[in-house]
Amino acid sequence: MKRSFWFILAGIVVVLALIIALVAIFSGGSGPRGYASGHYQRASSLDIRGDSDNKAYTSPKPVPVVARDITSRWRPQAQQTDASGVYLRYSDDAVIIQPRGTGSVIHVMDVDRAYRHYHSHVGGAWGWIGTRGDTFRGGGPGTGK
Repeated sequence: MKRSFWFILAGIVVVLALIIALVAIFSGGSGPRGYASGHYQRASSLDIRGDSDNKAYTSPKPVPVVARDITSRWRPQAQQTDASGVYLRYSDDAVIIQPRGTGSVIHVMDVDRAYRHYHSHVGGAWGWIGTRGDTFRGGGPGTGK
């Protein structure tokens, strides 16, 4: 009888752990996209038009502070900073943090679209890395192959 009590208790613990894991997975709380949605104010009026994957957020904090908050939690694969803002590249997403008044606007978008949209700011720093791991090898006929 004592043995069946422990099996029942273990079964309940396993079910609870599974429920918690599923909630964590499907709540969108992982990665820079989930971090932005959980820590900053959604600003759909600032979304980049024509890009349904782009989500804009605002923060009263200045650009360097927001960038430090995000990069301390999620290390980017590449980072570029210039007078217009901070550009963070992750494997699937890009986070662009730009000044807005005394605070910041944070755009989270697909990395390929971010590269095309912000190429003049990130071209040299990000290079061309497609989501499938492709890299640009150019250089003329027969080179880099």
